[in-house]
Amino acid sequence: MTDVNPTAAANRRTLERYYEECLNKGNLDVIYEGATDAHISHGTAENGKEGVEHLKEWVRIQRASFPDLQVTVDDWIIEGEKVVSRFTARGTHTGEEYYGIPATGRSFAIPGIVIDEFAEGVIVESWFSMDGFELAKQLGAFG
Repeated sequence: MTDVNPTAAANRRTLERYYEECLNKGNLDVIYEGATDAHISHGTAENGKEGVEHLKEWVRIQRASFPDLQVTVDDWIIEGEKVVSRFTARGTHTGEEYYGIPATGRSFAIPGIVIDEFAEGVIVESWFSMDGFELAKQLGAFG
């Protein structure tokens, strides 16, 4: 049996709580527990966006458009202060317009990857990748 790095385990627990409480249940204030005020987010806005408030607003948009949003982590890779989460997001577009796409009532299931970098137990920078074209297609944006 190998020893588990306590810092790596704590970083994973922070992300597990974020996925479950914030993304899946909509408790947006959990963001303040896990990310620094100066958090930089890549992939949620053009050229990266600074601030935990941006991250909170991005999650609010996801939850408002897809009230039943559920994100399941399929794989974890932890190396030093970086944690990679390979996930599948599922939901139904029954809420607000999503980046110009009116609510369709259609369901989606789409994979994605996030790399989160930690410093002193909080997330300082994140790189998010998901196929937006595939999501728009599943939502019926192209007919």
